[in-house]
Amino acid sequence: MLRKGILIFFIILLTTNKVLSAGPNVLFINPGRSGEVFWEMVSEFMEAAAKDLDINLTILSAERDHLLMAKLARDAAAEKQPPDYLLLVNEKRAAVKLLPELPQSIKVIFLNNGLSLDEKNRYGQPRERFANWLATIVPDHKKAGRDIMRTLSAKFLSTSPSMPTTKIGLLAIGGNKITLASQLRLKGMLDVISENGSIDLYQTVYSEWRQDKAEAQIYGLLRRWPDTRLIWAANDPMALGALVAAKRRNYRPGKNIHIGGLNWSREALKKIKNGKLSVSVGGHFMLGGWALVMIHDRHKGLDFIDLGREIIIPMGVITKNNVSSYLDEFGDEEWGKINFQIFTRKKNKSQNQKYDFSITNILSAIENKNYSNKIFK
Repeated sequence: MLRKGILIFFIILLTTNKVLSAGPNVLFINPGRSGEVFWEMVSEFMEAAAKDLDINLTILSAERDHLLMAKLARDAAAEKQPPDYLLLVNEKRAAVKLLPELPQSIKVIFLNNGLSLDEKNRYGQPRERFANWLATIVPDHKKAGRDIMRTLSAKFLSTSPSMPTTKIGLLAIGGNKITLASQLRLKGMLDVISENGSIDLYQTVYSEWRQDKAEAQIYGLLRRWPDTRLIWAANDPMALGALVAAKRRNYRPGKNIHIGGLNWSREALKKIKNGKLSVSVGGHFMLGGWALVMIHDRHKGLDFIDLGREIIIPMGVITKNNVSSYLDEFGDEEWGKINFQIFTRKKNKSQNQKYDFSITNILSAIENKNYSNKIFK
């Protein structure tokens, strides 16, 4: 009887230790539709990071419905065991409105979309009015918009036999008018145009991030603006839609018209490799994984408040010059081969000021491989 009691005690002790040592419970509400390439990449990268970092990750899809996103967040907060952390994307400014409703026990991080000026005036900064709102982690959207535009302009000049005597015709495709990411990317594009003086922006349309809608719109616009030589798109699906439209109008993408987007989607990178697309800026699909790295550290007692309340992570530029190097290592999108522990402050004692989420560092974090600085600086 005594032995049985001792055995039961050790079973309880082991079970208790397992619960106490388990990582935090994190809920990510993915705003994308099922099958939407970019947001599937976000989820897959997060799943690989969570597994490596011992984080209990749950992902729910809002199917591009900001009202559904809000309902999923409220339902999760009302559960008997709500998540420790909630990761939200401020699509159509719906996520920030949830802050007053969420209990302080749930720590909130916004991804990808920051707050507009009026939202900042109303809700303040993270850890001010809402102490459980830890940070906003965003890519540098404005710089991304500039990088696409500069690359397209340079590509056109490199393939033109002589300097154009008239301004270079441009069509632009935004995501939507409300989402801050779309606004900032467009602003970056407009900055380059104002600095350059040789580009004539014919028209800007909004395709709601959709390939089919972009194809239909650009097909019509190329008839109206036959001198179009550049098409700037706020994401890869819309760039791919523009590519189809240009072919249907008998343009030769990569030759007499240059198209660029954003996401680093597999299909877009293939088109860059064969010369049909000119550029894709991206890497921001990894932001959710990097947020989990920071959550892992905070759970271990190493907060990231020193990085500021809005953490901006730059994106990288992929063109025909470096696309093969990227595809050689990440073309399979098997993110589980990355050792995410390397990025943590808990593991990397020297990393006490900034996290290094550069492509070079990601390459060096692939298991059983050593890389030098061979793709991006």
